Amino acid sequence: MKKNILFIISLALFFTACGQKNKQTTEQNGNPKEDTTEAYSHLNPDQDGSSLKDNENLSGKVISLSSDDFMKIVKIDQGKGLLYKGKTPCIIDFYAEWCRPCMQLKPITEKFAEKYKGKLIIYKVNVDKAQDICQALGIQSIPTLFFFKPNAQPGKMVGAPSEAELEKVIEDFLK
Repeated sequence: MKKNILFIISLALFFTACGQKNKQTTEQNGNPKEDTTEAYSHLNPDQDGSSLKDNENLSGKVISLSSDDFMKIVKIDQGKGLLYKGKTPCIIDFYAEWCRPCMQLKPITEKFAEKYKGKLIIYKVNVDKAQDICQALGIQSIPTLFFFKPNAQPGKMVGAPSEAELEKVIEDFLK
């Protein structure tokens, strides 16, 4: 456990040193970088003992994740960044119950989880219960949304988008 915490802290320092920006924009319009497929081609996504690719929840519901659950679907690799272990694109919403913009975003994410059922999974992570993950990812403002596709680095959006803005980002993301 101590080893994992030290690794997460090291990763947070790495991201901070790389000058990660926290603006109310989406990195590359919500589309992850597509040039990392080759970097991950040697990895077996199930090497950590998970079989996520066969057990994805495509129910159309927003799924809450703990820190441990997050680590089952996203591998944090200090050299290669974040590796999504699933096969269905996903959004991970970092939120807090006390955050008004987060609560305004909640019904929108629930609507889109149902609308894009089978094409997109929407997860949520409570920042008050997953501070280690938030620190490792450099999350300083909420809501923060990460957009994951297999074999690609995630896109990121900080702040609460309108329903129309989020729908456009999702449509572009799923292309």
